Amino acid sequence: MRRSCRAFTLAELLVSVAVLTILILIATRMINSAATVTTLGSKRMDADSQVRPVLDRMAIDFAQMIRRPDVDYYVKSGNQAGNDQIAFFSNVAGYYPPTGSQSPISLVAYRINSDATSPSCNRMERMGKGLLWSSVSTTYKPILFAPQTIAGNWPAATNGDADPDYELVGPQIFRFEYFYLLKSGAIADSVGIDGLQDVAAIVITLAAIDQKSRLFLSDANLTTLAGRLKDFDSGQPIYDLTTSWQAALDGVSDMPRVVINGVRIYQRYLYLSASK
Repeated sequence: MRRSCRAFTLAELLVSVAVLTILILIATRMINSAATVTTLGSKRMDADSQVRPVLDRMAIDFAQMIRRPDVDYYVKSGNQAGNDQIAFFSNVAGYYPPTGSQSPISLVAYRINSDATSPSCNRMERMGKGLLWSSVSTTYKPILFAPQTIAGNWPAATNGDADPDYELVGPQIFRFEYFYLLKSGAIADSVGIDGLQDVAAIVITLAAIDQKSRLFLSDANLTTLAGRLKDFDSGQPIYDLTTSWQAALDGVSDMPRVVINGVRIYQRYLYLSASK
């Protein structure tokens, strides 16, 4: 009696190998896609964890801003090229001198450090200089009334000079721009010296990069990248700033794309309280 031995043919083996190869490729792509999504999500959470506390701190400082026409401000009055700066008096606690009667008022300032020799270069800093009551000290200055100016008495609040009362608050924030939402509903990059009476909110726009992506960029790279993110233009729609920043990032071709994908843009309206 003859027995028949059945086995796979060469064609069947080739088809099986081809199907297995396709399944492996599909699985690999799914794993790579999941890894990419996870990495991008991690980068976003890293940037969010840096920016949100800064915006929350700003919201408190701005809400307590002393808005009177007889005190000085260092705010935008027309376009500030590149990163903006702002300085004002606020009813928040600060770093007080070791002696003297502490007032409830501080000089608050925000800036992106532009000193290439500083470890805080291309990072956001905040000044919270606690002030003393008037006439209690001949060394430390109290709150100033017009015509004295912040720039004339605390130049570090309005320029790039070092000051021990600056603290690093946004290590991953490298671009800072703001403009005004007026009570009329219009937007502007300039206000008069009137205690910001016509301003309903200051609109803060920030660009931040996650910690891992930042390692691949030098300070010179970040300075170049920040320079490609345009200044606010009051002649454009209110959403133009963030849209143009994202378009500029999408167009970057001389830096690693995976690194540029780590840059996040944030914008928040910080509404001011009633004039004080």
